[in-house]
Amino acid sequence: MKRLYGITACGNRGLAMLVLFVGVVLFAVVTLAVSEDVGRRLIADDGLVQVATFVVLSVAVLLAANGAIRDPLERVFLGLTVFLLVLYAAREADLHRADWVPEHFSSLKFYLSADVPLVEKAVCGSFLLAAAVAAVLVIVRAVPKIRPAFRARQPWLMFSLAWAGVFVASQISDQSSWNLVFEGQAFEEIAEFMASGFVVLTVLRYPINQGQRDGKPQSAG
Repeated sequence: MKRLYGITACGNRGLAMLVLFVGVVLFAVVTLAVSEDVGRRLIADDGLVQVATFVVLSVAVLLAANGAIRDPLERVFLGLTVFLLVLYAAREADLHRADWVPEHFSSLKFYLSADVPLVEKAVCGSFLLAAAVAAVLVIVRAVPKIRPAFRARQPWLMFSLAWAGVFVASQISDQSSWNLVFEGQAFEEIAEFMASGFVVLTVLRYPINQGQRDGKPQSAG
């Protein structure tokens, strides 16, 4: 069993610290080093921070897709992960707020409304169902991996826990009164950027069988 894109074990902590350092520096720049007007432009929906978050998540999508191609044993798991990461990236790019996307399509009110065409309900409902099924399948396939990964302190699990912590913090900030002030808004956007960094590290450190194709070991030559 080898890792996708070898990185020395001693570099794991350094990579995590790098993500945190970049986030802290970026927060200091946005809230202290530049004017509030410039800072607001940096964290706007089409600003540098959100664009960078989308780019980083797109890199994670490509890395996961590459892993799915290279490892037949993990192809289903990583393929589903790619699908969920695409949705994650789309969310961070605010595509769910695009003009062509029905408003509140994830709410029950949308499907109970008589004003919404049946075809529109069917398309949106099928999409949400596919996303839910993919999420459940990923969780089901991931659960058996967690205990041995935790015992071995495997980097991919540690990075995924770091992602969860930072992402939850960003969402709590988004729903709190702190989000009413500029600093709170900056924290939310930059925390989401940091979370995307941990997603990339999780994919980078996820173990794959690079020496197999179609379930058969390949010779070293």
